[in-house]
Amino acid sequence: MEEQALKAFTNTPSYNSRGRGRGKGRGRGCGGRGNRDFNKNSRGNNDQFQGNDRGRDHDKSKVECFRCHKFGHYASECYTRLPNLKEKGESSNFIEEKEVKTLLMAVEDAKDNEVEIWYVDTGCSNHMSGSKSSFSYLNENFHSTMSFGDCSTMKVMGKGDIKIKTKNGFVETISNVLYVPNLKSNLLSAGQLQEKGYEIFISKGSCEIIDPVRGVIAVVNMSSNRLFPLKIESIQSGLLAKATDSAWLWHYRYGHLSFSGLKTLEQKDMVTGLSQIIVPSHVCEECVVSKQHRSQFPNGKSWRAKSVFELVHSDICGPINPSSNGGKKYLITFTDDFSRKTWVYFLQEKFEALSSFKSFKARVETESRKTIKSLRTDSGGEYCSNEFSIFCEKHGIRKELTTTYTPQQNGVSERKNRTILNMIRSLLTESGVSKDFWPEAVNWSVHILNRSPTFAVKNMTPEEAWSGRKPTVDHFRIFGCIAYAHIPDKKRSKLDDKGEKCIFLGVSDQSKAYKLYNPITKKIIISRDVVFNEERFWENNIDETKQILANFDGDN
Repeated sequence: MEEQALKAFTNTPSYNSRGRGRGKGRGRGCGGRGNRDFNKNSRGNNDQFQGNDRGRDHDKSKVECFRCHKFGHYASECYTRLPNLKEKGESSNFIEEKEVKTLLMAVEDAKDNEVEIWYVDTGCSNHMSGSKSSFSYLNENFHSTMSFGDCSTMKVMGKGDIKIKTKNGFVETISNVLYVPNLKSNLLSAGQLQEKGYEIFISKGSCEIIDPVRGVIAVVNMSSNRLFPLKIESIQSGLLAKATDSAWLWHYRYGHLSFSGLKTLEQKDMVTGLSQIIVPSHVCEECVVSKQHRSQFPNGKSWRAKSVFELVHSDICGPINPSSNGGKKYLITFTDDFSRKTWVYFLQEKFEALSSFKSFKARVETESRKTIKSLRTDSGGEYCSNEFSIFCEKHGIRKELTTTYTPQQNGVSERKNRTILNMIRSLLTESGVSKDFWPEAVNWSVHILNRSPTFAVKNMTPEEAWSGRKPTVDHFRIFGCIAYAHIPDKKRSKLDDKGEKCIFLGVSDQSKAYKLYNPITKKIIISRDVVFNEERFWENNIDETKQILANFDGDN
């Protein structure tokens, strides 16, 4: 399945691409046949524009227009018939790819154009944009040539996807958009939309986009120059920048960690495998949308542990909707006060907090050879049960409970959970990975945060403060990107593929390997032999029920 963000088609009849016009009396082609007038009074009389002396190779340099008395065009092609157009302001263009010629209509008047405006075009068979920064993915190996009515040409320098944001906050994708660097307008192809099962009716100065099931989902009024502009908010996703700019690449690999944080990691040599970071001038919109919160009140200095596991902070977050594929609804975190390293577990119900704490205690005390001395939590029933109290008393663990309705007293856990939730919002929004995989996003977020700078620990990451070893990050990849896992020889025949296409979901907590998901077989794969394409996400796993056009505004 290939996700298509925009789904619309036109009822305008399909005419032969040679000599086809748009609107009222505009010529088409490089000196080719004349236009077709779509006025009621001229229907059926199109042959009058197809004289024998107007062939494709006919030289019109000596042809005089009887309307404006200028040379080079016929009266039927004269710009004076449309007073809002300038002589070179609007022309008929087409794409030459191999031997297939595709007609389109491009608007060249720069003063009327904005990047956010897309023109619904019944004569354009490909979506097109001249803004490279708008592309979330761009295949720059795709090349073609676009020719204008005056026989000038422009290069098509790529083909890719553009992410946009709808009124209700969804991030969607316009696929298969041609990148034409010198094009001053964005064109939304009605012909390309037609393949998706929608209808476009143009009547009485308005363009209606119709869903066969839901009815009219967009009405676009005709502008003064007889075009149909549709307002679309594009998103600077940074995927193109990631390919050439290491700062953006590591920003996305690090789950949208701030650029100042990345710069701190580099300058203080806190991890190995990190490239040079140059802070970009513009902000990441996913960060603004996913992480924005109210300003904090100033905090006074609080007591700090002097050694590992002298104090552990814990808190439960949830219920989280939707529940995970394994039925988990809650997450519980344990954060060491001294190193600020965090561990996370997932629960179906809150009463499972004790079993998670037992697992955490056994694991970390074995690894560190140190014992937990104090546990600070809120006053929730899951921490105040008799079983929990008896277990802590038996193992000499001092319980510190915060005052009811005073979460500030457990600020370390509260802030940690908020940071984790902000990060997984960014990861899931950018990648389009289904929300059912939120535990995988949480695990990867915690893995990242343990290798990120924190104000509480100077000049080292939580991982180094806890283990004494400087962590490496050369295994970091962009969450949700395409990954190709190697299939062992024993699991395939001679003619089977050697790899399978998957989605990157982080690293395994049981082995030094990557955790992947195959949406086709719906299986989790653990593999070390993986090839990544960090410039692509698996578009098909985005919720197909999202509709875009219903949230668009016309240029009224």
